[in-house]
Amino acid sequence: MAKVLLADDEAVLRAMMARQLERAGHEVHLAEDGEAALELIQRHSFDVVISDMKMPRLDGLGVLARSRQLAPDTEFIILTGHGSLENAVEAFKTGNLFDYLLKPLEDIRELDIIVSRAAERRRLKRENDRLIADLAQRVRELEEARRQLAEQAERDLLTGLLNYRAIHVRLQSVLEEQREIPISVMLLDMDGFKSFNETYGYTVGDATLCHISQALREACSENCYLGRLGGDEFMAVMPGVTATEATAVAQRIRQYLASRPFLDADGTPIPIHLCFGIADAANMDGYSSVHLAAAAEAALYESKQRGGNAITLHNLSEKLSPVTRTTFDVLDSLINAIDNKDRYTRRHSEEVAFYALLLADALGLPEETCNALRMAGILHDIGKIGVPDSILRKPGKLTDEEYEVMKGHVMLSSLIIHGLPNLEDILDAVSNHHERWDGRGYPRGLSGKQIPLLGRVMAVADAFSAMTMDRPYRAGLPIDQALEEVTRGAGTQFDPYLAQEFVRAVSARMASLRTHLRSVA
Repeated sequence: MAKVLLADDEAVLRAMMARQLERAGHEVHLAEDGEAALELIQRHSFDVVISDMKMPRLDGLGVLARSRQLAPDTEFIILTGHGSLENAVEAFKTGNLFDYLLKPLEDIRELDIIVSRAAERRRLKRENDRLIADLAQRVRELEEARRQLAEQAERDLLTGLLNYRAIHVRLQSVLEEQREIPISVMLLDMDGFKSFNETYGYTVGDATLCHISQALREACSENCYLGRLGGDEFMAVMPGVTATEATAVAQRIRQYLASRPFLDADGTPIPIHLCFGIADAANMDGYSSVHLAAAAEAALYESKQRGGNAITLHNLSEKLSPVTRTTFDVLDSLINAIDNKDRYTRRHSEEVAFYALLLADALGLPEETCNALRMAGILHDIGKIGVPDSILRKPGKLTDEEYEVMKGHVMLSSLIIHGLPNLEDILDAVSNHHERWDGRGYPRGLSGKQIPLLGRVMAVADAFSAMTMDRPYRAGLPIDQALEEVTRGAGTQFDPYLAQEFVRAVSARMASLRTHLRSVA
């Protein structure tokens, strides 16, 4: 039953109502006026307060108003012999008035029913508040669980660093949001890691990778993003850091490993030697994340070729001395030369790399393959350096003879790119990106799965970029229309499965972008 406070300055009526309520099983407390009622409300929690309107010291409306702060969930019943519409409206405006009764009550037993209903409303309101609070807590717990799962999905399980996908997302975000500052990418891996695992075992190998990740954390500033790309390869994305400054970071990593050597189970120090590849750009207007990561990859490969335990810079901002130039530097210079002849080529190459990586991610291809695709995308049209300007810049349709000359850029590209890391995969992509699923492509007329997988991936990405980019002689297609063309080309120009996955991946990316734009609008 209910715990009731009854406030009335008429002692006889107060006692009579109390007896009636007690017979009904309610616990009743009495107050002779408004001030006495407030004192009791401060000390006890009541389900229902019944208050006379006219009382000395403090009237019923005063009790009702001041109790809103003291006991906001308590139900109130006003009982008065001087009722008026104005008083009733004022009382109900408080929000926690359950009923407004006029004296004398025709049947005092009516008070039992009203008090029980008021107490039940309070119980339901409290239960509702509890359920809402429980739901809010559950929502907070689910949101925290979602946040933790999202965090775990971005983290390498062994080292706790960002994983391959997450570190590249961070790189892309940094380049989009901080275009006015230098940004460096540093890749590093351990010399001879395979033989290290064979000698010491995979458990020690894993512990060594954790030791290297700690060195990265100690050497890099807090605004850097650190990731493990897979195996023994790590990446650091460093906003506000030039390639020269990144060299100092690499030296700090070396110093950390020298001063805190990794110890085996017997306490014997095991030397760790790392190769570093660093690339930066002070102004990213001419470069994409794909291009920057590919440059760092080439610099890392150059360090390995120099015998390991080396640091190689690929500085996109400054002209380096011949000693520090990488193979990628030379090829990049050729791309710049092509870009000067045909402004379309660089942007197209970066788009091809982007779309190829988008498809590779949808297919779940390994990191090493993605790295090869990134470089292949940047370099796939490098053979156009040998195409005459009159053909390369021609604003209209090529003649048959001119088209044959243009087709020769594929073989020339393959000849130029020898000496790059992951050469076999890169050659597969570059040499076959104009082959067709139906065998009507060039240069070798391969068909179906005779075409290497990376060539088939590159073919879709290359055609899609070509369709969507503006040229002097035509406007690019809208993305939705270009996706329809890819679908129509499935089974003839493109591998049907790859075409389907590409359309799905690009559509999902566009849907995500539209959602983001709506959320910030």
